[in-house]
Amino acid sequence: MKILVKLTKLTIIFSIIGLLTTSCEDMMGNFLDKPPGVDVTEDTIFSTQINVESFLTGIYRNGMYADIPEWTQRNGNREYLIASMTDEGECPAAWYGCNNFNRGGMTVTNNFDGVWNHRWIAIRSINILLDRIDQVPDASQEYKNQAIGQAKFIRALCYFEMFKRYGGVPIVNFRFNLDDPESLKIPRATIEETVNFILEDAKAAANLLPNKWPSQYTGKITKGAALMLISRTLLYAASPLTNTANPPLSLPGEDNKLICYGNTDNNRWKLAADAAKAVIDWAPGAGVELLSGYDKAYQDVWQIPDNKEIILSVKFQPAQAYNSTMWRAYNNFYHPQAGLNVNQQWVEKYEKKDGTPQIWNRNGGDNLTQLYSELDPRFDQSIAYNGCYWNPDFPVITMWEGAVASNQPPLVGNKSGAWLRKFVPPTMNRTTPGFANWYLYRLAEAYLNYAEAINEYSGPVQEAYAAVNIIRNRVGMPNLPAGLSKEQFRERVRNERDVELAFEEHRMWDTYRWVIADQNEVLNGDTWGIKIYKQDPPSTEFTYVYYVYEKRTFTTNMYRIPFNQNEINKGYLIQNPGW
Repeated sequence: MKILVKLTKLTIIFSIIGLLTTSCEDMMGNFLDKPPGVDVTEDTIFSTQINVESFLTGIYRNGMYADIPEWTQRNGNREYLIASMTDEGECPAAWYGCNNFNRGGMTVTNNFDGVWNHRWIAIRSINILLDRIDQVPDASQEYKNQAIGQAKFIRALCYFEMFKRYGGVPIVNFRFNLDDPESLKIPRATIEETVNFILEDAKAAANLLPNKWPSQYTGKITKGAALMLISRTLLYAASPLTNTANPPLSLPGEDNKLICYGNTDNNRWKLAADAAKAVIDWAPGAGVELLSGYDKAYQDVWQIPDNKEIILSVKFQPAQAYNSTMWRAYNNFYHPQAGLNVNQQWVEKYEKKDGTPQIWNRNGGDNLTQLYSELDPRFDQSIAYNGCYWNPDFPVITMWEGAVASNQPPLVGNKSGAWLRKFVPPTMNRTTPGFANWYLYRLAEAYLNYAEAINEYSGPVQEAYAAVNIIRNRVGMPNLPAGLSKEQFRERVRNERDVELAFEEHRMWDTYRWVIADQNEVLNGDTWGIKIYKQDPPSTEFTYVYYVYEKRTFTTNMYRIPFNQNEINKGYLIQNPGW
C-alpha cells in the first residue's frame, strides 16, 4: 500500500492541481486552465503516480467540505458557523451573512451555498481521473483501485451535499464533449435517481478502500467513511422531507419527483437502519470505538485529533493563531463582536444528570449557578457559561450584566448569555495557536442514525434503546426510561442527536429533513437569550431573566433551496418550488 506523498503535506502542493482546477464561473467551465508559459497537459498529470496523487489531493480540497470558516474558496468566503443559522446559536456580528439568512434573506441570487462551483470542479476532475487512471504507467493496480475508491467517495459526497439542499440534481458521471454545447445542458435527475447514484458510488468506494491507512496518511478516506456516507444518505432519504408524496411545497406532475419520492415507503427506514448497523458492525475490526470510561471522554472526541471515535476528519487547516479568521467565528473570548452565542432554547435541551428535564423558568429565576451545575456533562464540555473555567487566560468566565474583568474582553455582542466552547482548544491563547479538529464522520452518529431509523421502522425495540443508551452511558447519563411510545422515543432520540452532535453541522439539515425548521423557536420565530445579574453578597448565586433578542424568518420554500438564477437562465434546470 505505497502512497508517494502524504495527504497532510499535499495540501500545499498546487503546481499541478491548480492548473486543472482553477476557479470557473459555472459547472460547465473549461477543465484545463494554465498560466502563460507553463506547458501542463492531462498527459503530464497521468504520466506518474506522484502527479496523480497531487491531482487527487486537489479533488479532496474541492470536494470535501468542512465547517471551518476562513477566507478560502472551499466555503464560499464564509466567516460564520452553520450553527449560527439554526436554533443552536447566533453570530452577534450583524454584518455576517448568517444574519441575512435568519431574516429570511435567501434568494435565487443568494442561496447561501458558497461551494456549488467547487463541487462541480471536483466532479469534473473525478471524471477525468476515472477516465485516465488505468493509463498511469508506474501505478500498481492496488494504487489505482484506491484512487478510484477515493474519487468515487468524493463524487458521492458532493452529490449528497447537493441532494440535501436541492433534491434531485444533474447526474454527470462522464467527461463532457466540449465541442457539443448542447450536451452540457443536463436536466435534473429525480430524487430516486440521485440517491441511487450516491449509493452506487459510495458502495463502490467501500469495496475498494481499506479499513484504515498507515498513521502517516491519516485523513484519507476509508471503507468506514463510505459506509457512513451510505448511512447518512439513506437516513435522509427515509425522512419526511423526501419520503413522501406531499412535500412542504410541490412541483406540478412528475416534476414533483425532483424533490420527493412521490410516495411514502416505511421500508426506506429499514434500509437506513441496516446501513447504520453496518457501520457499527464494521467499527471493531477497524479499531474504531466510542471514547468512554472517563469524565472528559466526550470533550476528547473533538479535542484530540485522530482519536479512535473519528472515522473521517478534515486535514487541510494547520494550527492557527487566536486572531485568525477561523477562530473569530468560533469564540468570543478574543473577538467579542463575533464568535457564536449559544441560544437559551438550545441550553434547555440539556437534561439534568439524573435524566429528568431541567426546570427553567421563562419568567426568570434566582438559581442560575445551581441549574448549570445539574446539567448533562456534555453541557459543560460544549458550552462556556457564566462562572465556568476556560483556561489560564480566562480562569472564570463572567457574563453577568455590569461585570468588569481585566483579563476578559467587554461583553460586546453577548446576546444569549452563553458562548461556544466546543472545537475551541483549551490550550489556545494569545501566544499558543490552536488546531480545529473538524471531522465529517464519527461513530456516535452511526448509533444515533440506527436508533432513529429502527424506531421509525418498528417502534422503540430493544435495539433502538441500546443504541441510544450506549451514547448516554459513556458520559454518565442514565438509560432512557422504558415503555416509551414510538412518538415519545422519536422526541428523545432527536434530542439526543441535538445534544451529542451539537455544533457539528447536523442541526440545520435535521430540521429540514424532519420538516420542523418552520416551527417557532427552531429556525423561525423567537430566539431566546438570558440576561444575568449578580446577587448581593453574601449570596454567590445569579439571577437570570429571559428575553427574545431576535425574531427569525424561515419560509416554506426554504426547505428546498433555489438553484442560482444563473443556472436557471441556461434553460436546462427546473427551479425548486416557491422560487
